[in-house]
Amino acid sequence: MPRKYQPIWESIKAVKVGQEVPVRCHESSVNTLKNAVLKEKSLETASKKKLGMPFAGNLEIRIVKASRENEIPKGFVVIYFKLSWDGSRL
Repeated sequence: MPRKYQPIWESIKAVKVGQEVPVRCHESSVNTLKNAVLKEKSLETASKKKLGMPFAGNLEIRIVKASRENEIPKGFVVIYFKLSWDGSRL
């Protein structure tokens, strides 16, 4: 059974390097979501490093808050995650 935030990390890994994966959440949960996804990445990276395997590179995070110009409901944000490079695809 996957951990709660593991499917988000799996989605980030599955797309092309440089392609953003959007995740909408309530603005009160932004730090929890960011830290949880970073933890999922760290768990995998640590395991791969121990085994000498290639691993995913930097995880870039961009946050877009609700405004008049976008369609994000008030009180919510969209967090965009993307990998800047991925050593496992070399």
